[in-house]
Amino acid sequence: MENKENKMDQDRLSEVKTVIRTKDFKVSKKFYSEILGLKIVEEYNGEKGVQGCILRIGKSNSSSFIEISAINSDHYYFDSSFDKNIENDKIDLQIKTNSIDYWTNYLKGKWKARGPVDRPWGSRYLYLRDPDGLQIIIYQEQR
Repeated sequence: MENKENKMDQDRLSEVKTVIRTKDFKVSKKFYSEILGLKIVEEYNGEKGVQGCILRIGKSNSSSFIEISAINSDHYYFDSSFDKNIENDKIDLQIKTNSIDYWTNYLKGKWKARGPVDRPWGSRYLYLRDPDGLQIIIYQEQR
């Protein structure tokens, strides 16, 4: 039984990296690295104007990453939606913090945010949007 469980553990999905296609890479890079303070762990410039970076959320041993990239219109992978703002909140990015009060104060005068809002389950949410309109929620779980 133990060998079967070990095998199952090896086959499980274990980490997540969220990829965000941006219409303006420089502006998005500044937002995620300078405004949100995420650490850039890798940058790349590929063929035909593909550029991007991978940013770590959290401490140096964290396995939570965001990749932002821009793809020029002549690249085979390009889709016209990459050049547009996100028009709805079908998906959002939620990032946990230990201090919602810190982020509320820190963002004042740097980036437009709404909240914090107390949610019925006890968490507190701070709502903002990245340069492409993606809703970002910084949240603190109830204590």
